[in-house]
Amino acid sequence: MLQEPGASQYDLHFSFLGFPVRVAWGFWLVAAILGWGWSGWTDELAEVHNMDSPGAPMLLLIWMASLFFSILIHELGHTLAMRYYGLGSRIVLYHFGGLAIPDSFGAWNAARQRHVGPQAQIVISAAGPGLQLALALAVWMLGLGLGIRMELTSWASWISGVSIGATEYPSSAVVYALFSAILYPSTFWAILNLAPVLPLDGGNILKNWLMLSNVQQPVRMAHMVSVGVGALLGLFFLQTGNPGGIMFLLFAASNWQAMQHGSGGY
Repeated sequence: MLQEPGASQYDLHFSFLGFPVRVAWGFWLVAAILGWGWSGWTDELAEVHNMDSPGAPMLLLIWMASLFFSILIHELGHTLAMRYYGLGSRIVLYHFGGLAIPDSFGAWNAARQRHVGPQAQIVISAAGPGLQLALALAVWMLGLGLGIRMELTSWASWISGVSIGATEYPSSAVVYALFSAILYPSTFWAILNLAPVLPLDGGNILKNWLMLSNVQQPVRMAHMVSVGVGALLGLFFLQTGNPGGIMFLLFAASNWQAMQHGSGGY
């Protein structure tokens, strides 16, 4: 499922810290769909709490830019880890999020990829959500220092029963939206990406950990766990009205098919 999309004349190309980056046009479309309800809700929230708001369309652009930055940082974590192990790589952002793609085996500087073992693969897989969570922590700490009310802090206060951070909304909806739009995907999407479901980062971590543990048929075992966890998460999200459940059900189905075809190897 998570495969690089074909190139288009509408794609955006640039370089980030020495890594080639391609943003497929579908990324912006899906980002707008995902942020449509959020931008309207934030605009209504601004009206209720007397925040100056530029309107839902501008808030939607803030969401799209924040999502772009958050996912770019996620993929940067993967590519930096690959660079550490001597692998060249590039970043692609598309409708399913992002991909960190190592150079082809034909490139001289990618030859070592054949020798990157399970331990290195765990580091590479964990580096993406790890750097994204680090971004969330940095933004959250900045917000606390500036006295910005953030929904993440409100949830933490509700869970712990202890008041944390500011309780009043800022005067500008733009300020509120910037912190909210970065914190939400950088926290919850990163954590969700660590679910032990192939081909997510958590699934790859599980697969390589099983290899290190000398479990019999580690790849098949990883597929089995992915089927169970993917199905449970898919049903849970669908029952709560989250369409993301469909994606997890598709992950479960693809892992089931891989098991039936005897997919194995490293």
